[in-house]
Amino acid sequence: MFATPPRRLRTGAVALAVTAAALAAPGTASAASPSPFGTSFARAFADPPSEARPKIRYWWPCGDITSASVDAEVKQIADHGFSAAEISCMFSTNPAESGWGSPTLNDRLKTAVEAGRKYGVRIDFTVGPSWPLVVPGLTPDAPQAAQEIAYGRAVVKGGAPYTGPVPSAPAPHAGVTKQTLVAVQAVRCASSCTAAKPVKLEKSSLVDLTAKVHNGTVSWTAPAGGEWVLLGYWQRGTGQASVAGQAASSEPAYVVDHFGSAGAKAATDYWDAHILTPQLRQLLKRDGGNLFEDSLELDSGQHWTWDLLAQFQKRRGYPLRDDLPVLFIDKIHRQYTSVTPDDAPDFEFTDGSGARVRDDYYRTLTDLYTDDHVKPLQTWAHARNLRYRAQPYGTTIDTPSIDAKVDVPETESLGMQAGYTDDPFHWISSGAVHLSGRKVFSLECCATYNEAYGQTWPEMLKHFNTAFAHGVNQIVYHGFATEQGLGAQWPGFSPFTLQGGNGFSEAWGPRQPTWDDTSKITGWTARMQYALRQGRPSVDLAVYRQSYGTKVNEPDGAAGFTYDFTGPDQLDGAPVKNHLLAPGGPGYRALVLDRQATLPVKTAREFLDHAHDSLPIVIVGAPPTRTPGDYKAAQQDAELAGLVKQLLAQPSVRHIDAQSELPAALSSLGVHPSAQATKPGLLTVRRALPQGDLYYLYNPTSSAISTQVTLDGGGRPYELDAWSGEINPIGQYAVQADRTTVPVSLAPGATTVIALGGGTARHVTATTGGETSIQNGAPQLRATKAGTYTVTLDNGKKTQVNVPSVPAAQEPRDWALSVQDWHRGADGKHEVTQHQLRLTALTPWSAIPELQDVSGVGTYSTTVTMDEAGGAYLDLGQVTDTYEVTVNGRKLPPADQVARRLDLGGYLKQGSNAITIRVATPLRNRLRVTDGFPGQTQQPRQQYGLIGPVRVVPYQQVPITN
Repeated sequence: MFATPPRRLRTGAVALAVTAAALAAPGTASAASPSPFGTSFARAFADPPSEARPKIRYWWPCGDITSASVDAEVKQIADHGFSAAEISCMFSTNPAESGWGSPTLNDRLKTAVEAGRKYGVRIDFTVGPSWPLVVPGLTPDAPQAAQEIAYGRAVVKGGAPYTGPVPSAPAPHAGVTKQTLVAVQAVRCASSCTAAKPVKLEKSSLVDLTAKVHNGTVSWTAPAGGEWVLLGYWQRGTGQASVAGQAASSEPAYVVDHFGSAGAKAATDYWDAHILTPQLRQLLKRDGGNLFEDSLELDSGQHWTWDLLAQFQKRRGYPLRDDLPVLFIDKIHRQYTSVTPDDAPDFEFTDGSGARVRDDYYRTLTDLYTDDHVKPLQTWAHARNLRYRAQPYGTTIDTPSIDAKVDVPETESLGMQAGYTDDPFHWISSGAVHLSGRKVFSLECCATYNEAYGQTWPEMLKHFNTAFAHGVNQIVYHGFATEQGLGAQWPGFSPFTLQGGNGFSEAWGPRQPTWDDTSKITGWTARMQYALRQGRPSVDLAVYRQSYGTKVNEPDGAAGFTYDFTGPDQLDGAPVKNHLLAPGGPGYRALVLDRQATLPVKTAREFLDHAHDSLPIVIVGAPPTRTPGDYKAAQQDAELAGLVKQLLAQPSVRHIDAQSELPAALSSLGVHPSAQATKPGLLTVRRALPQGDLYYLYNPTSSAISTQVTLDGGGRPYELDAWSGEINPIGQYAVQADRTTVPVSLAPGATTVIALGGGTARHVTATTGGETSIQNGAPQLRATKAGTYTVTLDNGKKTQVNVPSVPAAQEPRDWALSVQDWHRGADGKHEVTQHQLRLTALTPWSAIPELQDVSGVGTYSTTVTMDEAGGAYLDLGQVTDTYEVTVNGRKLPPADQVARRLDLGGYLKQGSNAITIRVATPLRNRLRVTDGFPGQTQQPRQQYGLIGPVRVVPYQQVPITN
C-alpha cells in the first residue's frame, strides 16, 4: 500500500557496500564474514535503505515559496541523507493568495511531492497549518470547535434565599459569544466555602437546581446550617487559534474539538474540499508519506465535548453529573502549564472520591480522543495512502495507550536552554510501542529555546543518543527552513527568528556552514536507526506506570538494567512463558511496581497469574491499596486487597521498601541485566535477531568509560561503526555459557554497536595491555607504548608479544589557518571573505581579534614527521563544530563527531605528513554583529574552531601468534 520511492544512491555509501560485499566473497584476504548476519546486513548497514534514514521538518511561509525553490530544496534534503521532509505551513504575508488551502499552496505541495519522487524523498503533511489542528472557517462558536467547561460560584448562607442569575464563569476567550448551561448545583461546604483550596464539600448534600433555571435566573433557599456554594457550569468554545494566530489562512481558523468526531471531520472535509486536488490525490496514491499531528498544545478552562456526560456514563458505568464539582484543577488544561493532576483541585468531596472521579474523567478523555479523533484521522489518511504519525502528549490523557494505536507514535526532545536534560516523561511510551508491535518509535529533535543559529551537532547527538537508549529508532530533525521566504536577507527566512528574535533552534540548510557535513550525521543516524529496527526489542524490566500526568518514577535502583514503562492497557493479555513476560515481544525478565498507589482489579488478577507462572515481580514501597476510578470503588478496593495479599505471598514476588534494594531483590530472583558492565554509567539497548543479538551502548556521562561488558548471547562479537559503515570482528572477548564479555571504551557522549552471532574463531581473552584487533582474519596487538605484553588466547595458551619502540606522541604547534568568513553582503545576500592566519598555538576564534565575530569554515594545516610509516591516532581535543580530516591529500572516512579520535593507520608515510582539518561552525557569532538580530547580540560568543589539544599518538601493531 505504501510504495517506496526510488532512492538516489550516494557514491561513498555504495563504495562501503561494495567493500562489505568484497569482504564476504570467497577467496578474499579476510575469511571472516563482514557481519554475523551475512552480506545483505552488511550492505544495508553500510548504505541504509530509505525507510531507515531520518526525516526533517521543512518550514514554509505557506505558499510564499517558489516552485523552483521547492525543487532545489527537496534536492538539498535528499542529497544530505534525509528520507522525508515534513512540510509545515507556518504563516503567510498574504493568506488569501498563498495561505492554507489556497491554490498557490496546493500547487507548491504538488511540486514538493513531484520533487520528492524525483529525488527519493517522501513528503509528509501536517494535519493543519502550524499547530494545534485548526480549520479555516471554523469560528470559536462552531459546534466543531474545541470546547471547554467552566464554572461560576456564589456563596449562600444556610437558611438564606438566593434569587438571581446563574453564577457566571470567568469571561471566555475573545471571540466566544455563545455559552450553554450544563447544570446548576448547590453543595454544602464542610467548613467555609471561601477556605483555601480544595474547598471540602459534602457530596450527600448536593442538590441539582438545573430545572429551577428560568431565563437565566435561579431561585432557591439553602437548607439551614453552614455555608453552601452555588455552582453554574457552562460549556463554550475555547476560542484557541494556532500558535501562528490567524496568519496562515484567508478565513479565521480555530482549534477543532479533539474529543468529538465533528472536529476531526471538519479537518478531513477541509482537506478533501480545499487541499487534495485531483493531481495531488493521484501523486499520493504512488508516493504517500505521513499525515503528522504535533503535540497537543491545547488551551482550555477544562476539556469538554458535546456528549461527554453521555459518553462518561456509557464508558465508566456511572453518571458524572453529580461529580462535576470535583473535576476542576485551576489551569490543568491551560497551554504550557506546569499544573498536573497531582495539584490541588478547587473542590474536593469529604468522602475522598474526587481523585477517583478525575481519574475516570481523564480516562474518558483518552477514550474519546482515540475513538473520535485518532481513528477518524487514521482511517482518512489510510484511504489516501498516508500513515498517521502523531505526538499524543501535552494534556491529561493516557499517552502510551494512544501511542499504541497510531501508525507511527512520536515523542519529542525539547528544551528551554542549552544543555538541557531530556524529560523522562518523553520515554513513557516505549513499552506501548514494543508491546503493540510497532516497529518505529519516532522523535522530533531537538528544539531548544534561545539556541537559534547556535546549536551544535554534538548537542543534537546527545539527545539522539538519549532517545535511542529509551527505545526511539527514528529521528525527525528540527528542522529545515526555506531560505528565500518573505524576502528575508541572509541568512534567510526562519520561523523562530523573525524580527531578530532568538527563538527555537534550528534552521538547517545551505545557510549553515556545517551543512556540507550533515550527510555524515544523517549517515550515522540512518545506520543507528537501521540497527535499532532489526529483530525485536529485548528489554530487562517492565516498570508499571498508570498516570495521566507527567510525573515519572524512574527506577533509579535498576542501574544497568534496561526498562520500559508499561500500563494496564499495554499489559492486558501479555503472556508469560519460561519466566518471561511477552516472550514474543520485549521478553521482560521481571515486572516492577515502583511506588504505584493504584492498580485495577483486572490487572492485579493478571499479575497474580503471572506470579503463578513464576514471573519475577518486585513491589517497591507501599503496595497498591486502591483501584483507579469510582465505579463500585469499595467493592473493587476490597477485591484488590485480597489479590495483593495473595500476590505478596508468591515465591516469585519480592516486596522492598526502597529503590536501593532493587538490585538485591532482582538478584535473589535470578534476574540480571542482559548487558552487565563492571563500571557503571553506560546505557544499553538490546535487539534480538534470529541469527544473534545487537547491542547499542552509549556513554551519557562527562567522563570516559573503559569497562568490561558481559552480554547475553553467544557467537563471535563484531563492532559496527555507524560513522563509517564498517563492520569489524572484535579481537578480544571471553565466552562463558551463553554470555560474552568484551572490553568497551567510550569517550563522553560516544556510542558503539556490538553484534553477537555467527561462528567462532581464534581470539584473545585477556591482555596485560594494549588493544587487540583482527587483521586479515588474524589477531593483532596494538600498543602506544613499547614493552612485552602477555596475551591469553581462548584455548588457554599464554603468549608473550614484544612491541618494539614506539615514537613519542606529537602535539603540532605550527598551524596555517584559512577561514571562509560567512556574512551578509551589501546586497543583503550571502558573501564570503577570506582570512589567512598563522598560529603557534590553537585557540578559539573568539579569542583571535580577526575572528572573534566570524562564523564559517576554517581549514587548519600542519605537518608531522614520522620516523617510519606506522600507525597513529589523531586526537583532536575540543572542536566546534563539525570536522573533516585529510592526510597527505587523502580524505579520511566520516569520523566520530563526538569522540574526535581518528585512526591514521594506512594514511601516514615515513617523513613529512600533511594533515588538514576542516572545521565548520554555527552562525551565532556572526549574527551577533549582523543588523536585525538583537536576540543574538544578547548571547555570549561561542568558542569556534579547532581548540585542541591536538595530539598524534603513534602505535605499533604486532601479530599474535597462537
